[in-house]
Amino acid sequence: MVNYDLVIIGGGASGLTAGVEALKRGIKNVLIVERNNYLGGNLNVFIHKGFGAYYLGEEVTGPELSSFLIREYKFLGGKIKVETQVLEITKGRVISYVNPKDGITEISGTTIIVASGCRDRYTGNIIVPIHKHTGIFTIGSAHRLVNLEGYLPGKEVVILGKSKWALILARRLIIEGAKIKAIIDNSPNGFITEEELDIVEGFNIPIINKSYVVEILGNERVEAVGIQSDEDESIIKIDCDSLVLSVGYFPEVDFLRKSKIRLDDEKIQLLTNEYETSIKGIYACGTVLNGEAGIGFSGEEGCKVGAIVADYLNKYII
Repeated sequence: MVNYDLVIIGGGASGLTAGVEALKRGIKNVLIVERNNYLGGNLNVFIHKGFGAYYLGEEVTGPELSSFLIREYKFLGGKIKVETQVLEITKGRVISYVNPKDGITEISGTTIIVASGCRDRYTGNIIVPIHKHTGIFTIGSAHRLVNLEGYLPGKEVVILGKSKWALILARRLIIEGAKIKAIIDNSPNGFITEEELDIVEGFNIPIINKSYVVEILGNERVEAVGIQSDEDESIIKIDCDSLVLSVGYFPEVDFLRKSKIRLDDEKIQLLTNEYETSIKGIYACGTVLNGEAGIGFSGEEGCKVGAIVADYLNKYII
């Protein structure tokens, strides 16, 4: 069985920066395991500036930061396995994975960093029946469609759910020629940050506050949605050809459920102390810990955890 000084599960912003930092601090045998056929994770989706100041000293786009980190990681001698799905972690920090080249294989890590990120919750978390219509997307899938694939989810879009990433998506869709019919904000506080207000006002995005979608109309594809107000329960209809849902995110921890690593009572959230899990030598960082809220600083956190792991290896192991 091949052993690595450090195995990083996930090649997004946190995994890449953790790997780069560990290599720069003298750790030689580092492997990133990534289930997609490319590294970078969400960095490849967010093509606006706002990333990398912690490392580059300036803000760049997500893909620019991703390219820099990948080049740096490879230059420093980091190893990569893409299209590789981790199946489980067992006793002795043994990692079982599967990919087209190796089949089902086991490796071990003297240390492991779980940087597997998070995924969209299944759309069943939305109370509106959506299985009868096409033209319904999650925030994450719509970002990937327009920024990675180059397709619009629709030309007249309603977005349900208030978040920074919903607004960034709305801005991108407008730039690409779509019309945002409305963002339905069912949060109690509304859009309050300066960045959020700049997007709303700068792109003239209509916001419907304290409301939610109660009905989806159309034959096969979405043709309109019914919006009900929390205040007076009145219902208005908005014509549209697509509906984007902010459904939230699950941390990607399925492969840990059979391990001895402690999760919360719902078996969803990793429990850590200073980024270390309940098993010594296994750490976690990025959106697998912080969800959507951690997208903006997951790389910075990866850098911190890479340093922690390198110091541990240099002091006690190597």
